[in-house]
Parts: sequence; C-alpha cells; structure tokens
Amino acid sequence: MVPINASIINVSLPTISTYFGVGLSTTQWVLTSYLITLLGFVLFFSRFGDFYGQERVYLAGLVGFVITSLLCSLSPSIEWLILFRGLQGISAAMMISVSMALVRRSFPAHYLGRALGIYAVAIAAGLALGPAIGGIISGFLGWRSIFLVNLPVGILDFIFCYMILKRSQKTRVKWDIPGTVLQFVCLFLTVYTLNMVEEASYTTALLTGIMALITFGLFIYQELRTENPVLNLKLFKNRKFSAFSLSLHFNYLCMYMIFFAAPFYLQKVLHLDQATTGLVLTASPMIMMTVSPLSGMMADKFGSRFPAFLGGVVSGVALLSMTQLTVDSNAGDVFIRLALLGLGAALFQSPTNKALMSQLPSEKAGMASGILATTRNLGMVFAVCYAGLLLHSTIPPELIEASALYGADAADLTSGLHLVVIFGAILSIGMALLSFAGLENKKESIIEYEKVAVEKTIHMEQKMVKTISSVLMVMVNNYHSK
Repeated sequence: MVPINASIINVSLPTISTYFGVGLSTTQWVLTSYLITLLGFVLFFSRFGDFYGQERVYLAGLVGFVITSLLCSLSPSIEWLILFRGLQGISAAMMISVSMALVRRSFPAHYLGRALGIYAVAIAAGLALGPAIGGIISGFLGWRSIFLVNLPVGILDFIFCYMILKRSQKTRVKWDIPGTVLQFVCLFLTVYTLNMVEEASYTTALLTGIMALITFGLFIYQELRTENPVLNLKLFKNRKFSAFSLSLHFNYLCMYMIFFAAPFYLQKVLHLDQATTGLVLTASPMIMMTVSPLSGMMADKFGSRFPAFLGGVVSGVALLSMTQLTVDSNAGDVFIRLALLGLGAALFQSPTNKALMSQLPSEKAGMASGILATTRNLGMVFAVCYAGLLLHSTIPPELIEASALYGADAADLTSGLHLVVIFGAILSIGMALLSFAGLENKKESIIEYEKVAVEKTIHMEQKMVKTISSVLMVMVNNYHSK
C-alpha cells in the first residue's frame, strides 16, 4: 500500500490542480507532505521497532494508514488534503521502516538476494498498480475515490499480519527525540526552500536555506554525541555502505522525477485521459516486477557489481532516449522508453538492496532497513522538487494549470521534460560508477570468506593444541604424584 500511495496520486495531480484552482507548486505538496513525514519518521520508527518490536510497529502503522486514507478522501480543501496526506505519511513510515528488517529475519543469507528481489517486486507492483488504479478509478469516480482503495486492502492486510507475525520481546526504548525533531525540521526547511525558489521568492528561500543548514549542523552534532542516535552516522565510514546508499538515492531520484513529470506531459501535451495515462505509467513497474527476482538471483550467484553497473547504464540510455519525445509523440513512444527505464531499475535495485542489507550484522537490520527506506524516500522528496524546478524553468506556473496545452506552450513543457530526463541520465551515470566503489563481486566475497575461514581454523587448532597440552600436563603431573 505504501508504494501504491506514492504513485496513485500522480495521475490525478493535474485534475486536483484544476479542481481546487491552485498551481503546481501548491499541488505538489499533496505528494511532498506524504513523503516528508514518511521520511522524517522512518528512522525514528526503525529504531523504535528494534526495541519495541518490529511486528507491533508494522501493525500500528496499518491501522493509522486505513484511518488517514479515509480522511484524505473526505478532504474539503487542498490544505486539508495536504494535512491528511502528511498524517498518512507517518503511518506509512511505521510500516516501511521495519519491512525489510522483517524480510531479513525471515530468510537465510544465501536466499537474501532472491527474497529482496521479491520485496522489490512488491514495491514495483505498488508503483505499477498505483497509476493504473488511480487513473481508472479517478476517471470514472473522481479523484477522491482513489484513497478508498486502501480500506479493504488495509483491513485484510491487518488480519493476515496479526495472525502470521510473531511478536518479539519488548526491551526498554532508547529515544533520540532531539535528533528526530532536528531531522524533520531540516528536511521540511530544505523542501520549503526549494519550493520558494520554484516560486521565485528568493529572499525567503535564502532565509529558510540558512536555517536548513543550521539545523543540519545541529543534527550532525546531536547524532555524533548521543548514545542511541536515530541515525548512526558512523555506519557511513564504511566506503561500500556509503557508495551504494548514494547510488540508491540517485536511482530513486531518476524514477520519481519521471513519475512526477510524465503525467503533465501525457495529459497536457499529448492530451491523453487519466486512465490511459495510468496505463502508460505502468510500463516501468511492470518490467521491474518481472526482472527484479531474476536480478536478485544473479546477485546471489555472481555478485552485485555487474547487474548494478548494467542497470545504471540501461537507465541512462532509457532517459536519454526520452529527449526524442516531442509534441507529436504518442503513448506507445513513451511506454517503450518507460519500459526500458524499468529494466534498468530492476537490474540495479535488487543487487544493491542485497549489498546494503548484507553489510550490517543482524542486530542492526532495523537500522539498515530504516536507512534504505530513508534513501528511497529522500530521493522521492527531492525528485518532486527538482522536477518542479526544471519544468518551471521552461513554462510559467499559470500555464501548467490549464487543462491542455498547444503550440509553443506544449513545446515549452516538453522542453522541461527533456531537462528532467537529462538530469536523470547524469545521475544514472553516477549510479553506474558508484557500483564499482560500493558493490562486491562474488569472487571477492568468496576470497574474503575463505580468508576468515582459514583464520578461524588456525585459531581453533591453536585452542585444541593448548587444551590437549593442558590435559597431558595434568596426566603427567598425576602420574608423577603417584
């Protein structure tokens, strides 16, 4: 449900903008408020789950998600919709922060790549179903009805999880409230600053930007000195861990910039209806659903580096091919390019997820799950801001509010889309390069494993020799005493 709700609203954003009579910079907060609260609390709940029980946190998040979905469907204004989406993001943070830790606990290491491939399928399925469900239901029943999909799904999910998940033992919760507050404030100020730049309010953007830098510095200081940080910054001293965390951030930036910008191009330039737009946007996630388990198996057998590098290259090629889209393109042209982008993401994500979860010991699985969710959602948050800035650099905000664009205006929006995909292609090159720095080959893993095994064997032999020598010494002493 969490990935569905990260994409289900995208198709309806142009409709919501027209319905409430607001511009893109305001409408994008329907997405951003959800992602900010999700991101702002995901590390908090991942840490909380390590102490209180990951199963309990997940179930509580499910209940909150169902309730806030109903509230979103009843929103009387854009302000209330933004508020309820923010509350929905908190519930989503409770679920997504512990989900990968639950997967990690459920599968042995040699099946972890395949398990995380299946997990990637679930994420991709949500992203795939989101645009299609949102487009079709919104087209027939209105945009308010898209949130009601979560009610039956959430109730069934709660029943199954309550019966299946075994509750772990509770321990005393160690809070990092200052770190959590500083993280949330810093994130909000950063996104608000980008939004002010988008609206050309440069003085306000300068002030909030300075405040964001100050709170970021305070957050770093707090996390380095506290005993139980919400984010263990020492983990990033590990070069591999830092490299693939950054590469994942780039990947989600690329994907979500397209998911945000494409509906405006499809509906306002190509004049497709919501249902058709939703179907076109399923191209990437549908390919990801098919290929992700296979790339996870490749990572288990051959290591993570090659499929991750190949995924970055394919993503870059797919994004560059989108610069050939024009005002005269059709739905098929976009669908093929999005399918190729989905192939690149599928090759990249499962191996990288495995590498991330394998870097840390099992007792830090919750922290790793939270960092992975943070990386993903931080990419989504900034993707909305960056895509909005790039679109507004080529077309005035008031024109985007129009139900359809023609002539020079349509060409301007298409040029904005080209800037988005060029930026994404640059990030994809970064993904490919980072795969060399951050991801292990199977051969290297085997060499390291054999080295550790030899060291353990030598240590074991030394202990055995020492023990046998002690026993012989005791026997000799007993013999002489007689």
